Amino acid sequence: MSDSELGPVAAQRSAAQQVRALTRAKSAAVRFRFIARAEPNDAPPPLARLLRGSGGKGGAARLKLYLSMLWMARNEDRPVFQYPAQEWALLLGYGSTPSAARRVQDGFRWLSEEAFVELERRQGAPSAVRLLSDAGTGTPYMAPGLAIKRAPKAEREEHLYVQLNAALWTNGWIVELTGAAVAMYLVLLHEMRGEEKQVWFSPRMGRERYDLSDETRRKGLKELEERGLVKVTKRALHQGLFSDPVRTRYVYDLNPDVFQLLTPEDEAVGQARPRFSQPYNPSEEWGS
Repeated sequence: MSDSELGPVAAQRSAAQQVRALTRAKSAAVRFRFIARAEPNDAPPPLARLLRGSGGKGGAARLKLYLSMLWMARNEDRPVFQYPAQEWALLLGYGSTPSAARRVQDGFRWLSEEAFVELERRQGAPSAVRLLSDAGTGTPYMAPGLAIKRAPKAEREEHLYVQLNAALWTNGWIVELTGAAVAMYLVLLHEMRGEEKQVWFSPRMGRERYDLSDETRRKGLKELEERGLVKVTKRALHQGLFSDPVRTRYVYDLNPDVFQLLTPEDEAVGQARPRFSQPYNPSEEWGS
């Protein structure tokens, strides 16, 4: 049975498991600079740009597609992908219809126009997709782990990153979560900076640091809480003598172990033939 003959949920998990076996990537590395801007007056970070581009239409699809490429490029230098749009559609849980493939193609077109990827169209073959920096600079992509090793000490901070668990794909969460929830999960990872700690942020921080709307923040956090991925606690603020005892702040604890659970729509994946073949060799077309 091929992936396209499975149900959408089973086909998505089958494709994700094949990507996991192919890349051996346990997580996607996402640069801090993808998520947040360094200064309030800086340009919007890529995360906000992807969600809001084209008036917000297709934002979640673009975000999930781009994160999927970051997962597949976990340890790569200048990666180039050449897979049919139908295979990307299966990985994202869209199914195998022509409209699903067009949804992916629309996402790649926008990413190309905004310098997140470069496309080389080929007659009678899938387009070659060259991944560009997740910092939004339009420069060739290099996995942040490799970049940190190669960069001068003064430039290493530019490549600091969070790790997004591969179970987001292999257990089907990439389908279940909205773009707002995925965005806010990345924001919380960024606030944690690799430490296991409670975090908080104000609406002002959400706007200035991440350039995300209050609606996106509220919607995403509520969804993460309902799914059990985040625990929300109200904590009293004690700012000193005679401080207002009724002032409170919401703090957030991530529960990444929930990603290891299958989503409620649990179908048998079945035995499907491999869809994602060996990666396209970038040296053949793009040089060193």
